[in-house]
Amino acid sequence: MSLYQKNWRKIFIFLITIIFAKISAQNPEEYNKIYTKTYIDISQKDFPKALKIADSLFSISETPRFKVKSLMLSASLLQQSGDIKKAIGYAVRAQQISNDNDDFIWKAKISGFLASQYRQLKLFEQSKKYIDETTEATKKISDQKIVDQTMGFIMQEKAYYELEMKDYKKSISYVLEAQKYFDLNGQTNPFVIANNNQLLGLIYYRVKEYDKALDFYDVALKNLEQMQDNFMKALVLNGIAKIFIAKKDVKQAKKRLDEAKRLAEESPYLSLKNEVYETSQEYYSLTRDIDKLQESKIKQDSIVEKISTNSSSFISDSVSKLIKKNDDIKKETEKKSILIWIALLFIISGITYFFLYRKKQKNKFDKVIQAMEKQKKAQDLNIEIPPKNFHDEDLNESSPDNQSEDPEQNMMMTPATEKKILLKLEKFEQSKLFTRSTVSLPYLASYCNTNTKYLSYVVNTYKKKDFKNYINELRIKYIIDKLKNDPQYHKYKISTLAEEVGFSSQSKFAAAFRKITELSPSQFIEHLKKNPDFFAK
Repeated sequence: MSLYQKNWRKIFIFLITIIFAKISAQNPEEYNKIYTKTYIDISQKDFPKALKIADSLFSISETPRFKVKSLMLSASLLQQSGDIKKAIGYAVRAQQISNDNDDFIWKAKISGFLASQYRQLKLFEQSKKYIDETTEATKKISDQKIVDQTMGFIMQEKAYYELEMKDYKKSISYVLEAQKYFDLNGQTNPFVIANNNQLLGLIYYRVKEYDKALDFYDVALKNLEQMQDNFMKALVLNGIAKIFIAKKDVKQAKKRLDEAKRLAEESPYLSLKNEVYETSQEYYSLTRDIDKLQESKIKQDSIVEKISTNSSSFISDSVSKLIKKNDDIKKETEKKSILIWIALLFIISGITYFFLYRKKQKNKFDKVIQAMEKQKKAQDLNIEIPPKNFHDEDLNESSPDNQSEDPEQNMMMTPATEKKILLKLEKFEQSKLFTRSTVSLPYLASYCNTNTKYLSYVVNTYKKKDFKNYINELRIKYIIDKLKNDPQYHKYKISTLAEEVGFSSQSKFAAAFRKITELSPSQFIEHLKKNPDFFAK
């Protein structure tokens, strides 16, 4: 079959689909079938086609309710792909239509959707506001079955919120409340039932009740077997894989993880991919497959960057709109004389702040330089070796691999094991491995011939900081050393310096630099240029 014939066949099938949709779009039952098939089935196999169907449903819808439904279909699909800005945009359009027509059922659904999006963006106050709006809209719905169903979804959203807050007991109670409402509603949709059990499985996994978590995941999986493969099945399989990894059952973990990875690769759902790549790293850390571990880390970093970019774009846009709105209000309400006084006060404050700020920055710089001079006399990072008497040959008296990884048993680690890890860390600090962008806790644990629990314990105890801050401090001290000893580094862009020591972005490098020195990289370099002979003292 020629390329032209293949393309024409796709176009013909799409046109037939739209014609069928046109006929069925005004029939609620047929419309729901198209909606469900597009969201759960087509979107997993051909995402662009699913978006086209959603847009087409909107263009052929003749009533406000069907227009709202099609807009929310688009919003749900875009949310899966990680395009939060567009997803919320479609939801807000749908909200405007439902507000104009007092459609309280869809008001509740839309507010619930927006609550989920803002929760995922970590904008919890905004999320709570939409949960409250959902609850208020539900009170005005006359159909009790729909009320029960909607209240079930509200309880689920509250459960996710409490899960984010790490209040697991409250989260479980909300899931059970959701199930009560679904039972009252006579809910038989396998996807809804599976989602509730998946959520319970996730919560019990978090509290390390693995057998109970596995039971709920199994119930979810049985319900999903009634449907075609979808993102929810991938989430469930990924959850089961995490349980078997925790139990160190490599064979069972691999079986579930491979299937979850297959579904995640086929899905446009960025959050799903992120979850699966994270589990992959846990698996490869367990099996000590460093190459696969790094490969999964690179893939996850790429997904996280996309999610972060989309989220940052939305938040930045929202803040800009808020600033503009506040400026408009100010222009309407403030008098010219008040603005003049504010301007004068601002100028005076600015001048005062400038001189105080410069003085403060100089003092900060001097402190940093003094600290660096003190550090210059030391040949290491002041590792505190455990105050125990033992010989080097004792290093082999026990293997970390044979010891429990339970955090509560960290104190059972032998002094010999602690010293072995510390010596490995000392060797790591003297290398340049920490400047690699792919360095991670599992990677360093493998390098030190230990597990992540023991490594975290040693770093926290003897380095007095967590793993992230430990690596960041090594990187920042390394680049400071380069800046003070090699003037060529003063000419480099901040982004180049960030890349040199393994940071994924300039902003993360700048934040870490400021945290350690209380100065931005550019301020530090500026002071170095003005004090070229300081280190020659």
